[in-house]
Amino acid sequence: MKIERLPAWSLLSRTSLDALLASQGGAAPETIAIQPSVTDIDVGTVPLLATTRLLIERAQVCGGLTLTATGALSRADTRAIFDVMSWPGYDKAHVLVMNKVLNEADVMPVEATRLIAQTAKLLRRRDLRLLATKKAQALLAEGQTADLFRLLFEIVFWRINLGYFDRVPVEQWPQNHIGIVLWCLSVAAQDWSTPAEMVPVCTVPDEALEDGPADFPGFAFLSRVLQPLTWFGLMELRLIGEESQPEWRRERQYRKTTLYDRVLHFDVEVMRPRGFSH
Repeated sequence: MKIERLPAWSLLSRTSLDALLASQGGAAPETIAIQPSVTDIDVGTVPLLATTRLLIERAQVCGGLTLTATGALSRADTRAIFDVMSWPGYDKAHVLVMNKVLNEADVMPVEATRLIAQTAKLLRRRDLRLLATKKAQALLAEGQTADLFRLLFEIVFWRINLGYFDRVPVEQWPQNHIGIVLWCLSVAAQDWSTPAEMVPVCTVPDEALEDGPADFPGFAFLSRVLQPLTWFGLMELRLIGEESQPEWRRERQYRKTTLYDRVLHFDVEVMRPRGFSH
């Protein structure tokens, strides 16, 4: 008989579950404290911060980034950032094989970073130029890395729709209960696991997923939770299988990094599991 793993959130009190869902105005719930310290954050190990800095610094040096008529970055700016960026689980060599020229839509890390930076009001549009704001200049100053981390983290998980990047036809899940997901990962992601293995433990089921392909939940969890957490250095990835195979064909496993518990703090009530006392 197969024994199903119980969702980690079943250990939380109803009050704590409600508190983890209580986001207002695009901010994290009050029960989640995002508290990176300056000593915690090495920009080189936080890809989203590093790539955001690259965009802002290029905008400052070049008098702005050039935009296309649709608001995307120009090929020249896209390629310049692509060449110097580093992004977890992103095979740059494969991208170059598949694309003779690089449009912004061909380079997800650049497109995502640009959208996030604009949402954060670090870059602003003026005609067909994207300019660095005073807010960006302030957050790039020495000693402001933790504030930049906190700002981008809230925007990624509570203000933008991460489903935009994967096109899975189930909007918002599991981002609509991301506070619960993040707590579940804090207690259940110590060991290497696949996205599909994490889904029943760390998410609340959605009936809409039952009508789609069997791999929809795992793929959505990967693209909307695990991969974005690697952008912040909070999850790490390993690839299983022959190294001679392309990365996209190898199994992906994830676990939380030591930074996860140093940055995210949860004020929740864990109920004692029911059962016999010994």
